[in-house]
Parts: sequence; C-alpha cells; structure tokens
Amino acid sequence: MLRAAARELDRVTPTTLMGIDAGAVLRSAADSFVNGVVARTGQEFAHGLRDALDAVSAQTYEGRASLGSLVLAPREHPAVSVDIRFEHETPVTVPSLFRKVLEMSGSGLRLLTDGREVYGLGAINASYDEASEQCFLIDIVGNGAWELRHQDEPLLRVDHGQPSVAVDAMDKGTFADTVRRVFGNQAEAEALWEMAQACSRQQHGTMLVVHPDAAAEGKRLLPQAFTIMPATLGEKAFHTLTKIDGAVLVAPDAQCHAVGVILDGAATGTGDGSRGARYNSAIRYLAGEGKGSMVIIVSEDGTIDLLPKLMRRVRRETVQAVVDQFAEAVADEEDYEKLARLNRACEKLEFYMTAPQCEAMNDARESIEERRWTEERMRLQVVPVQPHPAMDDSYFVDPV
Repeated sequence: MLRAAARELDRVTPTTLMGIDAGAVLRSAADSFVNGVVARTGQEFAHGLRDALDAVSAQTYEGRASLGSLVLAPREHPAVSVDIRFEHETPVTVPSLFRKVLEMSGSGLRLLTDGREVYGLGAINASYDEASEQCFLIDIVGNGAWELRHQDEPLLRVDHGQPSVAVDAMDKGTFADTVRRVFGNQAEAEALWEMAQACSRQQHGTMLVVHPDAAAEGKRLLPQAFTIMPATLGEKAFHTLTKIDGAVLVAPDAQCHAVGVILDGAATGTGDGSRGARYNSAIRYLAGEGKGSMVIIVSEDGTIDLLPKLMRRVRRETVQAVVDQFAEAVADEEDYEKLARLNRACEKLEFYMTAPQCEAMNDARESIEERRWTEERMRLQVVPVQPHPAMDDSYFVDPV
C-alpha cells in the first residue's frame, strides 16, 4: 500500500483520483505475507503457495467441495510427527494432484508441506515451542476459502482469491452479550458457548437454535423434527446428531430437546439474496414463531453467523451529546468541514435516536442546506432521519 501511494504521489501532474486497484494491492500484500511465512520453513525462494491454495480450495474431488488441513513447517522439524511419508512428493503447484492428496487429511492427520511440496501426513506434537514461529496450520474450510494460522492465532483468510485479516469465527464477548440480552441472566451462557463452539467446528453446514421454550417448540415442529429426552450434548454427540439435515434445538439452560429440526416461517422481505437457504430460513424463523430465540448458523463455506445481530449498546447521554454538539455548531455557522465531521458522527448513532433527536437532526441539516444555497447557490439532497423501528431501551447501557 505504501509503495502504491508513493507512486501516486510521484506523479508530475497529480490526478483527482488515485489509480490504485485495492484488490490488487490486497492480493500483492497477501502474496508477500505468505511468502514470508514459507521462508520461515527454510524455503526462502519458494513462491506461489497462495495461488496454489486458491486453486486447490476451488477444486472439487468426485463432486465434494474442498475440505482439509495442512501443516506448513520445515522438513524434519522435531515438533512435527510424520506418520506417513510419501516416496514421491506432490508439488503444490499441480492443483489436480494437490487436491487428490488433500482428501487424505483428517482424523487427526494433516498433510505436511514445506511450502513447495507435500511430503506426507502427520501433526504438530506437544513439544512445539510457539515462540519459534516455524510451524503453521492451513485449513481449507470450503469452496474457495482457506485460512492460515499459528497455533490458535488466525493470521490470514482468503475467500475466492480475496484476502482479509482472519478473525475468530465467533467472538465470545459478543456471544455472551447476545445471550444476556435475548434470555436475561438465567441462561447458561458458558454451556451455550461450548455448544456454539462445537457447532462452529463442524465441517458441514448446520444450525444451533436456542429457544426460550425448546420443549414446546420441539413438539410444535413435529413431525419435521426428532425430539429427544433433554440432554446436554458433548462434542461427539453433537457431531453425530448434526450429520442429518436440520437444526439442533436447545433451551437457554443448554439442554437439547430436538434434532433434525426444519425451521418454518413466512417470507418477510428481511432476508439476504446473496446468502443461502439455511441463513434465510433462520431470518424468517426469527421474524415469526422463533421470535425471542437465538440462532448460530454454520454455512458450507465456513462462514459463521450469530442471529439476531444486535447493535452495540450505548449510553443515552452519548447520543444526546452528539446531537446537541451538531445543532450548536450549525447555530454558530461553523465551517462546512467541521459540520461534515459532526454530521458523520451523528450518522453513526442514527439507529439510537429518539423522535425529538431525529427532528433536531433534520432541522440542523436543513439549516445547513439553506445556508449553502444562500452562499453558494447550491444545496445537497438529504434524506430525513426517522426513529428505527427495531430500536428499544435494551440498546442503552444505562437504565431509564
């Protein structure tokens, strides 16, 4: 990015727009990063691993999407256990061969590679010294998607050739906050978190539905569900029960009441056309019979969603202070740059505004445009702010 910006600044005649392809810059940065990681395995001149991972993750094998894992480490590293060594190594730059051997990873064994060739199957053992930063993990998580990490620390994620900073699949703080806000303090947040983690580790799409009256809901959804005697599911049981289609239905106390649940719900116009049937069925369910529930969705490509997606909580006084500051600046006829900055601050808090605050915002913006018309004979079209229908007191940190 700095090199690209320096080139633009070097122009003899500057242009109004920077001729930088953001996607190309990201891909170049990802290349450099992956090459740097490969260099730590001793292959300082090996290039092309990122392209190879993009290619292999996009390929199917006998109709199956790519799923698998690799250890990227120096050959003969003392902390890497080699269970199976290939007599003939597989170059990572040959996608068809790479995809075929990828199918062998699993059941505790990963493909072993030095960034140039795949030479066996094995794993990182407990003697590994994390401070050395020489052994890395690569997970092919779905069609066109893969992740690079060091131990439990995510480093990079690529989806269909587009790099991004890898983040944890689910944030525990956000999860716990959502549980408290949906179910109150009676829910077993820690036990639900363990179930959500088990859900996120599934290598196929699945859903976990937490319903305030899971027992009655399981009976209501019969026969499109298999009800069971209430039980706390361990990871092995969870993995077994999610092999069939449908969601796992649990209560806020983490007791499972039904599996293979097919969610119902009418179309409400609130779905996302870019997402699949699993995600949109959860949206419809939460808008109907599932109102007051929480859903964890694991998609086939490894994407994990927590619904409902609640806005962060703020203080009432923070919202009021921002509105007041904007209105005062408008009354004092501050310069347009400062007004634009204060307007952007208000836009970030529009969701939380009451009807009087929205009215104050609209009046202030109209005053700005009247002034602009008087001074410059031009004005900007602004859309009036209205109270958000989903907003309620639960979005405030402080009580009424």
